[in-house]
Amino acid sequence: MNLRILVFVLIPACFFSCTGPRNIYSASPLVSPVRMDKGNIALEANYFTHTRQTNRDTIPGIHDNCIGLNISRMLTERSLLFGFIDTKKEQDMFRDSIAQPGDSYFYQYNAGFDSSVIFVKRHTIGAGVQFFSKDYNGSSISLAISLGWHHFSMNESGLLQRVPYHRFYKVNQLSLSLQQNFLIKISRNFKLGWVPRLTVLNNFKAHTDYSFEEKVNASLLDNRIYALFSMIGFYADYRTS
Repeated sequence: MNLRILVFVLIPACFFSCTGPRNIYSASPLVSPVRMDKGNIALEANYFTHTRQTNRDTIPGIHDNCIGLNISRMLTERSLLFGFIDTKKEQDMFRDSIAQPGDSYFYQYNAGFDSSVIFVKRHTIGAGVQFFSKDYNGSSISLAISLGWHHFSMNESGLLQRVPYHRFYKVNQLSLSLQQNFLIKISRNFKLGWVPRLTVLNNFKAHTDYSFEEKVNASLLDNRIYALFSMIGFYADYRTS
C-alpha cells in the first residue's frame, strides 16, 4: 500500500489577491503539478483562511471560512480535466481613525472611512485542463488552463466623517488562469515543484452604492479587466512504498 503526502509550501506575500474582504478577487486553490496515471480520478477538499494585516482587528467570535472542492480525471497519459467550486465567508474590522492633514497613508488604511466592519461572501465555480510534458529523469513541466465564474458580495458599515454609514457592493467576474508548474525529482519518493500563476480577470458592472471616489480608494473599480501575476510557492510530493 502506498501512502502519498502532498504539501503546498506557500509564500503569503504573494497572495495579494486574497488578503482581506475589500480585495475584489480571491484566488482559488492551485492545481497539483503531479501527474496521475491514465484513468485515475482525484477528489480534493480544501479549507483555508486569509492572512491579516497588522492594522486590522478580528471581530470576536467570527472567523473567515473558506471551503473548496476539486475533482479531476486523467484523460490521457499527459492530459487532465478538472473542475472546482468554492465558497468563502470573510470579515474584517478596521479600528477607528480620523484623517490628519497631510497624512498620505490614510486612504490606504481604510479607503477614506473613519472605521468599518466588513462582511463578504464569495462563490466560485470553474473547470479547466492541464497538459503535462514527458518526464525527463523524473522531472517535468505542466500547464493548467482554467475558466472560473465568480460572484462577490460585500456589505460594510461604520463611521464616515463621524456619521454612521452603510455600503454594499455586488459584482460578477470571469477569470482565465494560466498556471505553469515546474516539477523536479529530488529522490525516488520525493518531488518538489515551483508554481507561478497568471490570472486575467474581467469585472462586470457592479451593483453598488459606493461613490466613484470610494471605489477608487477601496480598489473596487468595476467594468474593467485586470491581470494578476503571482509567484505562488513550492509544492512538495512525497510517497512511501
